[in-house]
Amino acid sequence: MRIFGIIAIFGATLWLAGGCFSLDAAKIKATGAEHVVVSDYGWYLFHFIPLACGNASKDGYMPFVFLRNDVTLDNIQSRFMDYADGREADELSYHTTESVMLEIPGTSLPIPIPYLVTYREIQLSGILR
Repeated sequence: MRIFGIIAIFGATLWLAGGCFSLDAAKIKATGAEHVVVSDYGWYLFHFIPLACGNASKDGYMPFVFLRNDVTLDNIQSRFMDYADGREADELSYHTTESVMLEIPGTSLPIPIPYLVTYREIQLSGILR
């Protein structure tokens, strides 16, 4: 019974803090161009098995998905180019963050046990003209 409670709490936490996909855009008044940022993040088991990730599909009705890896640069680029709709993309940059949750203080050496659940985020930014 105690195991069921732990699994239920873990599942509820994933449901509430599941991954998130976002696409934000803002006009640059001085040039008339548009600055676009596309980002997605998710949680993984043993750093490789997706638990909950942001839903990067165009027709997704849920903001996140379970057991599907949508946190990839290919998915983010695809959504960026779909939004661009033929406009020229310029000054593209991306940032990837991966965390194993705990590290030895003062170093970047991870403590092996926290590889149980890890975090990954990808952001792509660019100017559309």
